[in-house]
Amino acid sequence: MSRFVLAAVLALGLSACSDDPDESTPDSGIRADAGSDAGVDAGPDVDAGTDAGVDAGIDAGVDGGTDAGVDAGTDAGVDAGTDAGTGSSHGSGKLPCSRTATVSTDAGTLTYCVAQVGATEVKLIEPKAGIAPGPMRLAIYLHGDGALTYTGSNPRSLFTHGGWTYGHNTLYVTALAPNKCAWWTVPERTDCTTEAPVEARDLEGKNAAELVGLIEALRRGWDIQDGPILFGGSSGGSIELTASFLPRYGDRYPGIYALSCGGEKPWTGSMDWDAANASLRGGTKFYFTYGDQDFLLQDIQAAEAYFGGLQFPVDDKVIPGAAHCAFDQVGRVSEVWNAATAQ
Repeated sequence: MSRFVLAAVLALGLSACSDDPDESTPDSGIRADAGSDAGVDAGPDVDAGTDAGVDAGIDAGVDGGTDAGVDAGTDAGVDAGTDAGTGSSHGSGKLPCSRTATVSTDAGTLTYCVAQVGATEVKLIEPKAGIAPGPMRLAIYLHGDGALTYTGSNPRSLFTHGGWTYGHNTLYVTALAPNKCAWWTVPERTDCTTEAPVEARDLEGKNAAELVGLIEALRRGWDIQDGPILFGGSSGGSIELTASFLPRYGDRYPGIYALSCGGEKPWTGSMDWDAANASLRGGTKFYFTYGDQDFLLQDIQAAEAYFGGLQFPVDDKVIPGAAHCAFDQVGRVSEVWNAATAQ
């Protein structure tokens, strides 16, 4: 089913695109999108009141998105350090936090920082200090439509992914779409309660440019490895990554893409860079996970075929009998990251 048909079926309810754990439908033998388990999140969004190790005021100029050099139209040479080679960004100063709070994770109760980068709000968890020498990895997660794993009282992306990244020398960032609603739609559309028309797609790549600004701000604020970024997405977040961000900026930002219940071919019909060049593809790999009853099934499989045809490594896991996001689609992201980075 194409994205053009998606607009017609979106009225089935936000459960079709929402990443709210309480809206997922359990499948026989498949755990529904977790967080519905009572007591999983022991401390959601409790305002810590103090900045526990995340410097809220250092280098206010790091406030991302304000760097004009990150403009979407700049060429790959602007980012001198994100090629898939060795080295790191050598950043420092972190990001200024608007507030901090705590979340209960498998690694214990952790403090997270809420920061603003251009038009994008983020929540981030720093890795455990001293766990590994040298620069850290970067992991970025894009929510599905409705953003409930980001904004909800049960911040699923934080407590699921943050526990893993904390113990794996990885800076974790869960990012709220600029329209506070859906990553794949234009920033001007802020209503996720009605059908999104085909025209709502962010064909100009404004959200992709915001993601570039976020990455650059993070690299200025922390010493981050130049190796592949760990990208994760659910539903509309996965679509944004495959249909808009990667076709525009995949050569600049090689990545491990953990894509749950979503994905499309480039909206423009082609890549903006030479994906036939193996050196530009770098360490980019795709991991698609979806149910065989997903209404986005045809779009996802078409994306798999497209990127596989460009010689990207493509892996998939198909959940028998599962409808759209009717599995632990958030936990699957960190599961993929763990497998992909295992030494």
